Amino acid sequence: MKVISLCAMLLGWGLLPPLTSAQTSPATFPLAGDWDGILVGQGPVGHVVLHMSTTPEGKMTALLDDIDRKVSGAPAIGGSFDGSRLVLRFTYWMPRSNGDLEPRVASYEATVTPSGSEMTGVWTQEGSWPLNLKRVTWQAKIPKPAPPTIFDGDWAGTEYESRGITIHFIFHIYNTEDGLMVTIDCPDEKFKGALASKVTYDQTSRQIFISVGSAIFTGKMTPDGKALDTSMTEPGFHFLIHFDRLMPKPTEPN
Repeated sequence: MKVISLCAMLLGWGLLPPLTSAQTSPATFPLAGDWDGILVGQGPVGHVVLHMSTTPEGKMTALLDDIDRKVSGAPAIGGSFDGSRLVLRFTYWMPRSNGDLEPRVASYEATVTPSGSEMTGVWTQEGSWPLNLKRVTWQAKIPKPAPPTIFDGDWAGTEYESRGITIHFIFHIYNTEDGLMVTIDCPDEKFKGALASKVTYDQTSRQIFISVGSAIFTGKMTPDGKALDTSMTEPGFHFLIHFDRLMPKPTEPN
């Protein structure tokens, strides 16, 4: 019996592009809210919750929870919505015979009802499985900016793996009335603007904790405020990553 695991070994991440459907402002995003459903595969059924929202810039985001496997906040790495058809893509990792992990892409394609209360779709990951979602909340709040913290800004770091492999990350950190928000770019894996599912920090101790899918970054800012020394962990992996603060680009005169 094959068990379908939704992004249970997630490392990649990304941000959805602007909506292709017409809308007058980010707050009118038609799918914003929480969606609940059951994935029916060849193994045990899985309880899935999809959280859809928008960034302050008006781009839609999607975070996926796999309740039964205790995976929360797995971000979509891309997708689109044309007013009736939703497409989302997520990264998962498949073990190879030599012990390495191969990144692959799972997808969810669904048709949204005219009322916007349900969607009927298919999850594709090593096979195709029905996944229908019902809307449980209707929310479209765009966080408003708040006074910056010591962590606000852009940060670049490099993860050094075996066999000379390097993975580059960029943190974009900005404070809002709902708390600190972090989006992450990973150019090497072609992910951009992933929204962290949880961020906590303490300005006195200069520590910050960032959760993205099953990955957790634990960092501490240097006394001069120019760097973050972090430890990134997820099941089976642990890396030390040093981030340097990126200086803002100078504004060109008109």
